[in-house]
Amino acid sequence: MFLSALVLLGPIAAATLIPRELIFSDPKYSSVSLSPNGRFFAYIAPDENKVKNVFVKCTNCKHNRQVTFERSSDVLSYSWTGVEDVIIYGQDHNGDENTMLFKKNISDAAIAADPEKRIVISDRAGVKAIISGNNQRDSRVLIGLNDENPAYHNVYSFDLLTDSMTLIMKNNRFPMIVVDNALNIRLVGEQQQDGSLMYFKPSAKANPVSLTSDHAEWDEYLLVQPDDLAITSPVAFDKSNQNMYWLWGDEHSDLGSLVMFPFDAVDQKEVLYSATRAQIGTILIHPTDKTLLAVTEVYHKPELFVANDTVMDDLQYLVNLRPYGSLQILSMSLDMTTWLVTYLSSDKPHEVFLYRSWLKTAEFLFNTHPELEKYKLNRQVGFDFKTRDDMVLQAYLSLPPEVALRTAKDVPAADRNYAELGMLPVEPQKLVVLVHGGPKARDHYGYSSLNVFLTNRGYAVLQVNFRGSVGFGKRLTNAGDGEWGRKMHYDILDAVEFAVAKGITNKSQVAIMGGSYGGYETLAALSFTPDEFACGVDIVGPSNLVTLLEAVPPYWRGFYKDLVRMVGGDIDTEEGRQSLTARSPLHFADRVKKPLMILQGANDPRVKQQESDQFVAALKKNNIPVSYVLYPDEGHGFRKANNRLAQCGFIEKFLHMCLGGRYEPYQQGQHNSSAILMSDGFAAAVPATIPPLPIVPTLAPQLFYRPIIPRPVRPTMYLPPTANVLTRIFPQYRG
Repeated sequence: MFLSALVLLGPIAAATLIPRELIFSDPKYSSVSLSPNGRFFAYIAPDENKVKNVFVKCTNCKHNRQVTFERSSDVLSYSWTGVEDVIIYGQDHNGDENTMLFKKNISDAAIAADPEKRIVISDRAGVKAIISGNNQRDSRVLIGLNDENPAYHNVYSFDLLTDSMTLIMKNNRFPMIVVDNALNIRLVGEQQQDGSLMYFKPSAKANPVSLTSDHAEWDEYLLVQPDDLAITSPVAFDKSNQNMYWLWGDEHSDLGSLVMFPFDAVDQKEVLYSATRAQIGTILIHPTDKTLLAVTEVYHKPELFVANDTVMDDLQYLVNLRPYGSLQILSMSLDMTTWLVTYLSSDKPHEVFLYRSWLKTAEFLFNTHPELEKYKLNRQVGFDFKTRDDMVLQAYLSLPPEVALRTAKDVPAADRNYAELGMLPVEPQKLVVLVHGGPKARDHYGYSSLNVFLTNRGYAVLQVNFRGSVGFGKRLTNAGDGEWGRKMHYDILDAVEFAVAKGITNKSQVAIMGGSYGGYETLAALSFTPDEFACGVDIVGPSNLVTLLEAVPPYWRGFYKDLVRMVGGDIDTEEGRQSLTARSPLHFADRVKKPLMILQGANDPRVKQQESDQFVAALKKNNIPVSYVLYPDEGHGFRKANNRLAQCGFIEKFLHMCLGGRYEPYQQGQHNSSAILMSDGFAAAVPATIPPLPIVPTLAPQLFYRPIIPRPVRPTMYLPPTANVLTRIFPQYRG
């Protein structure tokens, strides 16, 4: 029987089951940001028709109003601009990632006159529009459109007052551009044959308001070697636009530094901050004078370092306001008198505050998940472990909140640190290894809807920042190059061995799950090492590395060499194709023994539907059962609330049947989802003999939704420097 490895458990200790809809419904507040003048904050939320639109709320009153009125497609993002009462917002077609952009006047008068009126910036089929420059001060923005060559974006200046669009750079060569504070194109980047990245600046022959990508118009500026790409990138310009700020790495640095140098004198670097344990995360810059205010490093948790005395009292006040959480600055007004802040904490939902710097007061705005406050949530613990080749990796463990723990006096001396961290349960737990995507991404500390969901159902969650992850230095990131299905996979196996050795779990009670790269790792785990895991859940994961590279989105081609280096093979060479084939789960599908669920978006531009289709076909050819769920209106991950709820319903049922955890009953069609059950592995399964627990009725939808698929958290950078000696103030200032 396909589920012969079922764990049949006795009664589970009483615990309140949190309803799926409380955890995964659309939030009432997401993508919260302040207007440049600080008078309003905007957010995305579902309207009365359950379509996500933009809403605006007054910071000094309780007036709240809807300002976009899309009827079918959700608003995915928005940006404030330098013109008062004008925003730009984006949509796509059911997850195809070909972003459309629209200008919207959100003034009371404009909404009253015609609430649905919008100005099209770009809505052409097959064209991906991006905002290439927006300083929130000028009456124009820079828009990138791959309207001629799908691999590269032409750059246009869009006038927010006249709605006119002017081509300022015709581009058939560069996958990236860098603009200054005045929205001038100052640098472009082009990948070289060896995988290095050459930055160019406009030559003396170039017309700055009418550029092309012709070689004569560009002079070499600086070259970043392949090994340094993980820690080297431009940040921005200072107020004068004559000095530039970079995250900088070279052969002498693993973690990198924040540096400043004159634009025309790259060799005159001033080191502003050197990372000590993890790479620099958020860089907080004054919105107008462009002085450096603070930076963070994120190893287990964010640590805050202050670089400017002008904000010391502000940051100290905010850190002390919620000492159990890690302060995060969400948004600032241009004059820095008004801030939006929140706090990271794994066992508490986010609390969002409006901080008024001139008063030194913080007004509570909302809890992102107020309906979860009555539930006991999991703690997430960061720790290190060693791999079989002695590489030290960072990881997180989340245990079910009701689990009894061993104390330091109950364990050998070598394990006391883990006991003090609260990592060692009295009894081994059912475990889900949750593998992040990217893979050039990382798992982070903080509240996670998925961790809440899994731990509430009785599963411990193990998240590993395996080699190839970012944030821990270039050596760790570069060590993953070419190691898909090899050392990156061994890191996951070694993490499980660690958990077994410490009594956190039993070998027979471990499932693996992940999205994108994490989905690939799930397929690799069940096909390359078919006896290591009890079951697996693959979410939009590639099964064939050859077809993955053959079908990358056109606008990724400018960094194709980096993809080849990362994945470990070039489809244009026979040697490369052989290497990719040897590490493609598709060609080992006949080895799969354990239950597998695959979830796929039909419109995924990154991991095409064929990646799942072909793996399912190979399993069926070998009479191996598989559950395959296709979402015709989704892409690389599932955005729509009804589809997310169905996704988690399928996963919950699957894990219950595999490991025997708690579950909220689910039947196909329950959440009015578009999900199509293409293959029903459940039909061959024997469910665990554990009854579902009663659930508490849903009182209200949750607020923020954290994506199912772990995604890279790229810091929002403001910019530059004022002091070379920074002071750690987390959690208390030590002068």
